[in-house]
Amino acid sequence: MGDLMGDNAERTSHDQSRFPAARLSRPLCGQCPVRDGSLCRRMERRDRDRLFPFGARIQTRRAGARLFHQGEPFDHILILQSGWALVHKLFEDGERQIVRFVLPGDLIGFEGNEEAGMAYTAEAITDVTVCAIKRSVFYRACAQSPRLAMSFASLVTREALSAWNHVGALGHQTAQGRVANLLLDLHRRVTAHRNPKDSVLHIPLNQVHIADATGLTPVHVCRTLKQLRTEGLLDFRKGALVLLDPERLAEIAQLDPDIAPEGSMTIPPSAVA
Repeated sequence: MGDLMGDNAERTSHDQSRFPAARLSRPLCGQCPVRDGSLCRRMERRDRDRLFPFGARIQTRRAGARLFHQGEPFDHILILQSGWALVHKLFEDGERQIVRFVLPGDLIGFEGNEEAGMAYTAEAITDVTVCAIKRSVFYRACAQSPRLAMSFASLVTREALSAWNHVGALGHQTAQGRVANLLLDLHRRVTAHRNPKDSVLHIPLNQVHIADATGLTPVHVCRTLKQLRTEGLLDFRKGALVLLDPERLAEIAQLDPDIAPEGSMTIPPSAVA
């Protein structure tokens, strides 16, 4: 199981006919750090056997590596086990729009089909570990298990609601609202199964990430973060996020409460690298 780095990573990632992975024995599924906060939550043994007939297939990728490319075929669905990734849309002028940030327990790879290729590009922000499931195997298992299919539908629905909230923020909110919406949403997702009163939350994002996710320039993001800090709402420096006034921040963010990540990912400290 080799890591893919530099030019070699770029060449290898274009070979999308397979997703090379080390195979682990089936009992190790019970030791998965995100099992209780991912698609596998409450999964019956027979469904797990359908998805992983030869055991879980695990692969690591270094920070900056592409997991799949926009417009290219990719035949696996991935469960992020550790680290952070992002999914973005690349436009003809070279600009990108970050559609979402992927956290441990999240599912990616369903954003496309074999004919049209992937709708977006997925990239590792930090070193990541993923569990790979062949798409044909995944959909066949869903066809055989209504429970698994409903779990998948629930995940996709929550993702759609989150995307609508994101689009609404981009279209109608001020710079403060966009940045507050993004950071508060990330805070809520990460602390869904932690103590929400933790004073400092470390997230591996920089101002370029925030800019590409909010449709602002890095300079505008810097100015907005300074304004939020001056007004006593939040502080975000070198990846350390502190919510100084969550109630006022929530009013500015206008984050939809219906998107609360009930039963979504559980992120143990060891999983967030």
